[in-house]
Amino acid sequence: MAEINYKEIGLKCGLEIHQQLDTQKLFCSCPSQLYDGEPDFVMKRRIRAVAGETGDVDVAAMHEMQKEKQYVYEGIFQNTCLVETDEEPPHDINHYALQIALQVAKMTSAKFVDQIQVMRKTVADGSNTSGFQRTALIARDGIIAVNGKHIRIPTICIEEDAARIIKDAKHFTVYRLDRLGIPLIEIATHADIATPQMCREVAEYLGMLLRSTGKVKRGLGTIRQDVNVSIKGGARIEIKGAQDLKQLQLLVENEVLRQISLLELKRTLMLPKKTIAIKEATELFANTNVNILRDKPVFGIKLEHFKGFLKKEIQPNKRLGTELSDYAKTKGVLGLFHSDETLENYGLTKEEIKHTADFFELEKDDAFILIAEEKKIAEKALQAVIDRIYLLFEKIPSEVRRANIDGTSTYLRPMPGSSRMYPETDVKPVIPETENIEIPQLLEEKKDDYKKAGLSEDLAKLAVKKGIALDDLMRNYPNVDPVFLAYYFLNMPKEIKKRFTIEVDVRKYAVELLTKVNKEEIPQEAVIDIVVSLAQGHKVNYSAYAFSEHDFKETMRRIVAEHPDATVSGLMGEAMKVLRGRVPGKKVMDMLKQLKEE
Repeated sequence: MAEINYKEIGLKCGLEIHQQLDTQKLFCSCPSQLYDGEPDFVMKRRIRAVAGETGDVDVAAMHEMQKEKQYVYEGIFQNTCLVETDEEPPHDINHYALQIALQVAKMTSAKFVDQIQVMRKTVADGSNTSGFQRTALIARDGIIAVNGKHIRIPTICIEEDAARIIKDAKHFTVYRLDRLGIPLIEIATHADIATPQMCREVAEYLGMLLRSTGKVKRGLGTIRQDVNVSIKGGARIEIKGAQDLKQLQLLVENEVLRQISLLELKRTLMLPKKTIAIKEATELFANTNVNILRDKPVFGIKLEHFKGFLKKEIQPNKRLGTELSDYAKTKGVLGLFHSDETLENYGLTKEEIKHTADFFELEKDDAFILIAEEKKIAEKALQAVIDRIYLLFEKIPSEVRRANIDGTSTYLRPMPGSSRMYPETDVKPVIPETENIEIPQLLEEKKDDYKKAGLSEDLAKLAVKKGIALDDLMRNYPNVDPVFLAYYFLNMPKEIKKRFTIEVDVRKYAVELLTKVNKEEIPQEAVIDIVVSLAQGHKVNYSAYAFSEHDFKETMRRIVAEHPDATVSGLMGEAMKVLRGRVPGKKVMDMLKQLKEE
């Protein structure tokens, strides 16, 4: 496909960043650590969609309820209480977490709300035991500048994270309650993002801004991005759950491709003359070698004028048939068969395929779809497929999709409506305390400071990424080279593992050794050997590494006198045989140059 002009196709893109805060939970005092051991208790529930205060049932909640799933919750006593199990009302909102969120809002120049009202947002996928997520708007109308482009921030919220999924099976889902209730800050942008690359850049900037507080969790799963994408003639699609920044650009690119492909299908497909009807085809496969078709009832539909279209690629390695299968799967089936596939690969014979085509009275440009499942489930799944097929001729439906690792996306559910949000009556409103909020130095600015202190671009970037408080270290150890301070925490552990094949936590020895280097009691060149000795349980004789200024000068004069015709480079080699690990190499070189000039 030719390179896409994103301005020409009318790309609109916005982001929602969800970042876990490094505090206790939002509505109780439980710690926010995750635990992968055996649970202390298990409980089971089913969740029903009911009308909210407006009298309407949310469409996304109804979609989830129709799956008729059971939800299993695992809990650990050390990080789960009655609030998470929905057996006790929520406590007051976590003040510390709220102040962090307000600090972030101030960093975007957002306007604080006068009063923070916690709301309930209907969530019927089982990830919240109560059937809703608590969320609160704290600020509006912020703005950030990313590479010269202004990105508007309409809302900043604080909310509770959902339970984490452990296992998702056909008729039940297992959740762990340890993540439920961890505070999240949600930053939403306007659709000001003009290209997939800009989407990644905006996410990187917001991630940097959040980490600049020093009060957010780090690591995989602690920050998640939802991206909203639409093009001219298409629809707003929300893709949820991107965890890798590199993936964001690809997600937007592939969603644009998907919408372009669907618009092309809308122009080229011919509307079926007859209503698409579900037919039972179980008897056709009574003696088949394909187990799933032989062991279960089989139902199918005829698609007029669809031959060849079901295998049309609409995302990389995902075809229209895959898209329809994703819709069917939300109704409880494992997938579907269609005539554009090489059905022989599943074990069907050419004769069985012909009998199926005859059964559905296929013309040369028609296709069929089969689903093997109990009648009630199969009919629901096929009806979902039929509904989606008719939409191919009308529009691209606005929907929520799940981000896949390969940068594609999978259908999850319809876009939720306005009926899902209503006030939380168990938590009293809060007047935000905004008087003394300080704005921290941005990590981007810290990186520039580290470069001014002598670090390379890569080392400065790594120090910022790993959260090394180099500015504090430079204040505490003013006589130690900042480059060595960064090397000690960032690169020395890797060098020790490579050279000595042992893993060492260098932080255990940092205060003692850096203090000695700062007082010039030991040279920094000796530190790696000392760390290894300490890690191996040896007692270190620090005096063996000491070398007085008088002894140093005498040794240098002696070496120069013994090698009168040697170059500075040659003398350096001789000197380091004696002084390696006892005197910094730069100091040796400077002294040699001085002595050679005398």
